[in-house]
Amino acid sequence: MTVYEMFNIAVMVVVGLVAVAGIYLGLLNWFGGFHMVHCTRCHHLTGSTHEEPPAECVHCRHPMALHPFYAMAHRAAPIRVRPDPLHY
Repeated sequence: MTVYEMFNIAVMVVVGLVAVAGIYLGLLNWFGGFHMVHCTRCHHLTGSTHEEPPAECVHCRHPMALHPFYAMAHRAAPIRVRPDPLHY
């Protein structure tokens, strides 16, 4: 029973930390210190300190770290750019 209690406490701490981090990122967005933008290469939603979209995001630079199973199955697949109907 103690293992389940420790696991639940760990999950609550992680969820709380993620929620607090989201609140602080939202406040930084209000003050102009953090922006959510689309990558120009792969069109993933990413964070940036400038309002301009970055040339490459973390998904472009490290596909194996973020999507390991997809990257192993599609080693030579080009990055797909999907059209964005939303205009920011």
